[in-house]
Amino acid sequence: MRHNPPGAFILPVTDHSLQRGKLIISTCFFAGGIGIGAWGANLPALGRRTGMSESQIGVVLLCFAAGAILAMNMTPRFIARFGAQRISLVAAGLFGVGIGCVGLAMQIWTAAILAALCGMAFGTVDVAMNKHAAELEAQADRPIMSFFHAMFSGGTLAAAVAYALLSRWGMPSPLILVSAALLIVALAGAALWRTDRPAPIRPEAHHSSSSSSGPRLIRVLMLGAMAFVIFFAEGAIMDWAALYLVRVMGTTESTGALGYAVFGGAMMLGRLTGDRANRMLGPVRLFRLGTACVALFLTLMLLAPSVWVALTALALCGLGAANVIPIIFSAAGQFSARDGGRAMSRVLTMGYAGILIGPALIGFIAEAWTLRASLVLVALAVGMSCLGGGILRGNVASSRL
Repeated sequence: MRHNPPGAFILPVTDHSLQRGKLIISTCFFAGGIGIGAWGANLPALGRRTGMSESQIGVVLLCFAAGAILAMNMTPRFIARFGAQRISLVAAGLFGVGIGCVGLAMQIWTAAILAALCGMAFGTVDVAMNKHAAELEAQADRPIMSFFHAMFSGGTLAAAVAYALLSRWGMPSPLILVSAALLIVALAGAALWRTDRPAPIRPEAHHSSSSSSGPRLIRVLMLGAMAFVIFFAEGAIMDWAALYLVRVMGTTESTGALGYAVFGGAMMLGRLTGDRANRMLGPVRLFRLGTACVALFLTLMLLAPSVWVALTALALCGLGAANVIPIIFSAAGQFSARDGGRAMSRVLTMGYAGILIGPALIGFIAEAWTLRASLVLVALAVGMSCLGGGILRGNVASSRL
């Protein structure tokens, strides 16, 4: 059981209120996953419809990243006024509308503008739902963040599978139907929503000193750097694995979308069993095992002689990556309990910069060299992050639940 730091207290919260809050915010994570899953699965079709090259797809992805980063910096103001729960639900609905419009884009500039708007919606929902999830985790006094991220992975899996099936059945605009499903999920969450907010948490008063603030900041920045690398890898796999299968291995678009679904499904399974794995191995070993698996099996995918070997490697990549980010966020959350949340903010910002900017950079590297070479660089970066697992020692409780 995790203990609160000295000076922190949590107001009483009923199990009913906590479970209701978990259910509502779970719909936001699931909706966000649907949107991202549909976005990644649709990239090969979007590139074909608009005639975009790898570098032009990189520009579109960069527009998505720019919109998301802009929204991430603005969202805390809206949360302070309207509440994280309400902002999460509204942004999830807007994300669904934007994703549906992307399915109608026929020109590169139209796709770029819509990508920026979708990025703004995603950036808003991502900050709001993760903030509220952290509040619920503090109220529960036990780790539950992996459960929410499992719901996100479930959304990506559902969207990718649905997109693959609709494409195989000849649906002309499968993204519109997936978008409608996202809207339904967001509306279901809104139907459950109520005005009572989660019980507040008052953190320990933070007194900075030259003897402690410097080393603490360095450790937080190291956590952020690791989050950047892992999110960079996740973004590269989510946005480029389908394109790799289609353009390099010569598969169909539906098979490319299936590769995305395999990765997402394995990640969801890994997150659903993450607490037990953490309890058995400890956070440092689990982190190192996860990053080593991603580096190894991403390399295997790039060397795979057949599509089925590549799909198997993608599944093992998903299992490896599943619990790395929750472990990093857990460590950042313990720092945040002592500094009023600034550590978590830094780690989130650096991490999401990786998942939003990284895939766009992959496009530019692929244009200059090859897509395979750009993904090899991703595998090397993840392998190097494995060496930094020691920073987690002493920051993450190894007992789970």
